[in-house]
Amino acid sequence: MKRIVLLLLIAVTMVGCSNVYSADEGYRMSLINYGFPIPKNSSEIKPEACVGEISKSSKYKLKNIGGDENGPPAHYLNEIKEWGWEPVEERSSDMIRFFSKENITICVLFNKNVFDVYEITAEK
Repeated sequence: MKRIVLLLLIAVTMVGCSNVYSADEGYRMSLINYGFPIPKNSSEIKPEACVGEISKSSKYKLKNIGGDENGPPAHYLNEIKEWGWEPVEERSSDMIRFFSKENITICVLFNKNVFDVYEITAEK
């Protein structure tokens, strides 16, 4: 009985310890493009397969990265700009953002607690 209680306590503690987006945590380089920032406290998870125009992909878990219904945190979008990435407004929406820098296009797909980063192959 003590083991069951201990296991339940550990499980509840682990669920409560998931990382939450915070601008104070800082940023690090993305796995697919070292010049693209991602929140430092995000965790890598298995990415989607690369198909079509997607040449590289990575997937990260971070609680509340997608915001509620307003889209991703403004501080994160500003940080991407500070790293030299220009928003591609005509291709973007609230939860899907495109950025370009030096002939490279990055697409970030935001969900509530997960975000995908894709490097897009240039159209020919």
